[in-house]
Amino acid sequence: IPGVVAHGTGHFLLGEARTGWILLGIEGAGAGLAVGGLAGAAVSGASRRVIAPIVLTTVTGAGLFGISLLADLYGVLAPEGGTGSPPRSLPWVETQLGVAYVYDPTFAYRTFLVPGMDLRLSSLRLSGSGWFSLNDDNARFRAEAAYRFLGPRTPESPRAADGSFLELEGAITHHRYTSDDFSITTGEVTLQGRLDLAHIGRTLRGSFAEMGWGIAVEGYRYRRRPLEGNELLIPHFAFGMYLGHAGTPRGEAKVVYDHRHDGYAGGAKIPGLGSGVPGHLGLEGRLYASPRWGLLADVEAGSAYVGRLSLLFRPGDSP
Repeated sequence: IPGVVAHGTGHFLLGEARTGWILLGIEGAGAGLAVGGLAGAAVSGASRRVIAPIVLTTVTGAGLFGISLLADLYGVLAPEGGTGSPPRSLPWVETQLGVAYVYDPTFAYRTFLVPGMDLRLSSLRLSGSGWFSLNDDNARFRAEAAYRFLGPRTPESPRAADGSFLELEGAITHHRYTSDDFSITTGEVTLQGRLDLAHIGRTLRGSFAEMGWGIAVEGYRYRRRPLEGNELLIPHFAFGMYLGHAGTPRGEAKVVYDHRHDGYAGGAKIPGLGSGVPGHLGLEGRLYASPRWGLLADVEAGSAYVGRLSLLFRPGDSP
């Protein structure tokens, strides 16, 4: 399999030496950051005084390492011109309504109704979503506001050159475990972006990489006891591909690592002392079969398993 050990090997075999060297360099940088972060954690004893930069460094390194591997595989396997092209503008309104299943042996909930909506105006996005259990008294509400510094915006804005973007997002989440007598409220801010990998080489057209770095503050309330606080680091990264070049069907798919532990998937359950420290993995895909109607499907695996299928709707014509 090309590039599994030395990322970029597949491109060297294709005769794309420049792209191969860039991917090899990204792998080296990622490995260096990840090893350096783990070494820092070992030396410091994962002290709270220094754990924030250590976690961000380690996750960023792991992200660069994984992205360079998947990019090398994509460049070798993807058809000429890539699997798809990015949308250059985004709809003003997008709604979703879906169902989800969560398997977590710790809690009674299993099935959920999941509505959501995105409202966009130029660089501003307002989003709201909810998870409502159908077999337990459990609900999760989330509100987001984001400002996009660059990248695709609504149709009245200048068309973007590609799908790359950079945005700052703030969010508030309230998760109510009524049947278990506690609740969690989280406030967070994240700087996140996407880079279309065609900037690296022509064989990577149609693929993209994402990274985000954020911090959150949580408040726990159990019955009538005083509120307890906690801080979370919430970096994430993803590698994905666009699906379809023009018209419909058209969408995207990506594999995601999210370091946060406060969602339904939680943190990874692995053997040994590291269990619960990493976040969770996910796969997400969205595809519009017509200008207005589409589907969203995603799965997540951590200490629990989450699957969701949603119907998407955007009024008006496709941007």
